[in-house]
Amino acid sequence: MKKNIEDDEEIKTMRKNFKSLRRAHGWTIEDLAKISGIRVKVLADIEEGRDFDVAYLIRLCKIYQIRPAKIFTKFETG
Repeated sequence: MKKNIEDDEEIKTMRKNFKSLRRAHGWTIEDLAKISGIRVKVLADIEEGRDFDVAYLIRLCKIYQIRPAKIFTKFETG
């Protein structure tokens, strides 16, 4: 049986982490769109579980100054 990639915990974690990073910076999706040059729809797709191009992942990691591999692991809170 083929597993849907969206069911992978790492993918869910990545999406949650991107949303958490944006909120931690006090940015709306519109703010991040202006900063990153990525359309609002694409940013919403990333956070909400729809397909997106991996180049956007790299661009966002550069903005947040994190290694791309780190975005797939749960962040420490507190």
